[in-house]
Amino acid sequence: MSPYLAAWIFWILMFFAIELPAVFNRQAGDTLSELVWNVFAIRGKPVGWQVRRLALVLGLGWLVAHFLTGGAV
Repeated sequence: MSPYLAAWIFWILMFFAIELPAVFNRQAGDTLSELVWNVFAIRGKPVGWQVRRLALVLGLGWLVAHFLTGGAV
């Protein structure tokens, strides 16, 4: 097993160690989804909401294109 594969496995395990308790405790704002919704102003329209949402769309668009093209983008 390469060190990078081990690091990615560790990262995924840590993600679940953080996310699963957050899902089950029912406290608002502690899951990854809720954090993204708050940071990128998905619910409501605070100051700078358009810039935040554009950053999210561009970032996710690049990520999808990167995966679908095999890293060409």
